[in-house]
Amino acid sequence: MFVMLYELVKESKKNVKALETIINLFEPKLRKSLTLTNYSEREDLAQELKCKLIMYIQGYDVDSTPGFWELKDQIQNRKNAS
Repeated sequence: MFVMLYELVKESKKNVKALETIINLFEPKLRKSLTLTNYSEREDLAQELKCKLIMYIQGYDVDSTPGFWELKDQIQNRKNAS
């Protein structure tokens, strides 16, 4: 089942399973990044990174994210103001 990240973040505000799904989606990138650190510190760092990920997911306001056309207009307005 394909679910967009945007929908998972929105759902994670009230559903722990959605939050777990997001963490699982980022797990391969997390593991690959951890190969750059000392082996003895990897598990601690992985736990810290997951905590940060949870903090940012829960703090992210998906309702304030502009849609494509709103973002296009904002960029165009900035160019015109310059």
